[in-house]
Amino acid sequence: MKTKSIENGRVHRIWLKVLIVVILATGIIFRFTNLDRKVYSFDESITSLRISGYTWTEMVQQDFQGRIISVEDLQQKYQQINPEKSWLDTVKGLATEEPQIPPLYFILARFWVQLFGPQVATVRSLSAWISLLVFPSIYWLCWELFRSPSAGWMAVTITAVSPFHVLYAQEARPYMMFAVLVLLSNAILLRAIALQNFAATSKWSKAVWFIYAIALTLGLYSSLLFFLVIFAHGIYVIITENFRFRQTLIAYLLASVVATIIFSPWIFVLVYNSPKIAATVGLPHLFRSSISSLKPLIIITCRNFIDTHWAGGIIKLGSSNTTDLIRLIVAALLLFAIAHSIYLLCRSTPRRVWLFVLTAIAITAIVLIAVRGIADRYLVPYILAIQLAVAYLFTVKIAAATNRQQQKLWQLALIALISSEIVSCAVSSQSQLWWNKYPSSTKYNPAVAAIVNQAKKPLVISHGGNNLTGKILSFSYLLKPEVQLLLAVKPEQVKIPEGFSDVFLYRSTELLQFELEKVQKYKITPIYKPGDVWLWRVEKQ
Repeated sequence: MKTKSIENGRVHRIWLKVLIVVILATGIIFRFTNLDRKVYSFDESITSLRISGYTWTEMVQQDFQGRIISVEDLQQKYQQINPEKSWLDTVKGLATEEPQIPPLYFILARFWVQLFGPQVATVRSLSAWISLLVFPSIYWLCWELFRSPSAGWMAVTITAVSPFHVLYAQEARPYMMFAVLVLLSNAILLRAIALQNFAATSKWSKAVWFIYAIALTLGLYSSLLFFLVIFAHGIYVIITENFRFRQTLIAYLLASVVATIIFSPWIFVLVYNSPKIAATVGLPHLFRSSISSLKPLIIITCRNFIDTHWAGGIIKLGSSNTTDLIRLIVAALLLFAIAHSIYLLCRSTPRRVWLFVLTAIAITAIVLIAVRGIADRYLVPYILAIQLAVAYLFTVKIAAATNRQQQKLWQLALIALISSEIVSCAVSSQSQLWWNKYPSSTKYNPAVAAIVNQAKKPLVISHGGNNLTGKILSFSYLLKPEVQLLLAVKPEQVKIPEGFSDVFLYRSTELLQFELEKVQKYKITPIYKPGDVWLWRVEKQ
């Protein structure tokens, strides 16, 4: 009987390992599926603009002056590597126009494109490959926290098919680099503290603290939000050291200061160009209407696990009463499970464990709520900490179940969670649009492009400033290469030449409409109006 029980246990472990491998492989496949299918978003087109070495200002000055340029020429010039521009021009473009975005990812992306080409799938594949580093990183972090291989594999399984991780692994932006560096810096900090606390290994701690300083530096050069990670680490170290100025706190402060000093050139850039930041992104209204940020925080927390609707995940599945009730029940269950995981963590683990997870969750959430900066891409440390807590919950509940029925119940709950993640990823992988593609800028581009592409010899006219550059570049990926564009920053620059079968206005301003209708006496007819008009036809009266 005992031999049979041992054999059953061995078979169970083998099947469990096979299941983990299958889920991990599924997550990897999702990351590389249809990389070129989804709309190339506003921000992604700006990534390619930075890679090219050109700036918004140069693009507007050279090709937004009423001249006609083909889609093919526009992309070759501003969405690909140009020999007359170097990686220093990439850094300069960020420093002068988007100083709130550090340059590390964009430098790597430029070299990546030089090696493998400027195609959409290639540019996005850098994030996909970087995202694979999440698996060993989160496993290591779980080991440092829980000393449990089971918790590590559970976390790997959950993140492998997490809709958040899969979506941003397919985004040509630095979010996955940020996630990997958050995980690595967390694990390195815990390793450094552990070595510091044992005399036998304290001689190695200096080397690990040095590596920690490097991780912090790379983190800062990947995202300014890494300052929140450093701040959370500081709170954690101060509390665990009982507010005493001891060696561990001194080592943390030295590593943080070294990282900040190495990052100081970009801090100078930030200070020098602070007016540009205010003009580009707008400064947040501190401590104003913070409660209004709770709803998006709940939405983001839920769709981290279940996301089956492009505009909002489980929180917005439909409009019928039955669907509303179902989605609210599912959202409530998810929130209850997350709350229970945090409660279990606090109750059953040492202070060094639960405090680490709680500081990551609380510091990120509180600061971003306060500045009204709640967005998925900003909440990376919060999301990772939530996933750690949930992984611990399932690990403990399945392993410590008092009877077979209870164990089966928790296993079914885990299967339901993983299945919902897989379904969410499967649905989004087949969609051309999703909530992370900035729907306000891209939602109707596929339909508009289909209309333009049907014309024999079309001309597309658009008017605006720097904000237009990203919209036009994103839109151009859906147009035929031979489509001609007439772009202008002033309405009077628009002079429509002869020889085109169809002339369209794309997301026109009122000033340009007035110029064409009242001054130049053209007839303008809306032909695609899903709400606001996205496309007009221009004809002679």
